[in-house]
Amino acid sequence: MNPGHKGRDQSLDVNGIHFALRTWGNEGGYPVLALHGWLDNAASFERVAPLLKDCFVVAPDLAGHGRSDHRRADSGYYLWEHADDMNALVECLGWKRFAVLAHSMGTGVASILAAMNRNIDRMVFLDGMGAPFTLAQGSTVEHLRKSQRLLRLALRTRMHGFSGPEHVQFSSLEAAINERRNGIGGSLSEEGARLLAQRDLINLGHGYRWRHDPRLVLPELLPLTEQQACEFLQQITCPLYLLLGLQGLFAGPGFDKRKAALPLEARVRWYDGGHHFHLDAPVPGLIDQLNAALGASAGRANVQSLSKGVHR
Repeated sequence: MNPGHKGRDQSLDVNGIHFALRTWGNEGGYPVLALHGWLDNAASFERVAPLLKDCFVVAPDLAGHGRSDHRRADSGYYLWEHADDMNALVECLGWKRFAVLAHSMGTGVASILAAMNRNIDRMVFLDGMGAPFTLAQGSTVEHLRKSQRLLRLALRTRMHGFSGPEHVQFSSLEAAINERRNGIGGSLSEEGARLLAQRDLINLGHGYRWRHDPRLVLPELLPLTEQQACEFLQQITCPLYLLLGLQGLFAGPGFDKRKAALPLEARVRWYDGGHHFHLDAPVPGLIDQLNAALGASAGRANVQSLSKGVHR
């Protein structure tokens, strides 16, 4: 890790929400917006961001995640809302041109952001291929009914973290880390889980509880359909690089389901590891690939250095 690129905690008020940010690098470097996945936070990039050369990386905790504000009770956590927040955040930062580095759900946010903002030079997706949670054709009505029932049940029974703010969920930090290790996408490394958990925990003195909005664990009332998710992928016009885990979420049918929706010029590479391979074990080859795609001088030379086509 480059000691000159030690992460810093900052914050910014955007769209009426207080966003916690984690930043790395010199503010004069090439701007990179880093978007984390579902139930993760800015610490997702703690091990790769310091190694990006000549870049200024800004990783916000998305609304409801990590140390950022929760949305009002009459609002939700739709991907397009996150994308609108990020579009406003980039405007507040004064970025004219920038790149996006996104993981998991963050790739869904990025795909929508690409429709809102044409100043994106390039995108890199880490074990993500757009919106992760979608509806099949003809299931909208039943999904809405089920989602509303689950929300009402959670509020009534105080389950899924809907208990009071002083209610302890974990007796120790280690207990919380162990739960986080076995979340979506399989087991996280202990170090990766610790980084994510420490940014998402409140120490109550006699125990711990999650900071994130418990509504995040419930399904959205009206998520994107699979067709809509594919449309947002197809409309990306900037260079797009997908770096996927061989034991990640797209190692099997998941990739085949979405590959037809990828832009023609998309480049795909595979790395050993699971859904959080960038956090668990960021190997030198991965860092080299990220620097090739996101380098400050990433013109034709850097683009051409990435392998063409789909590789496993």
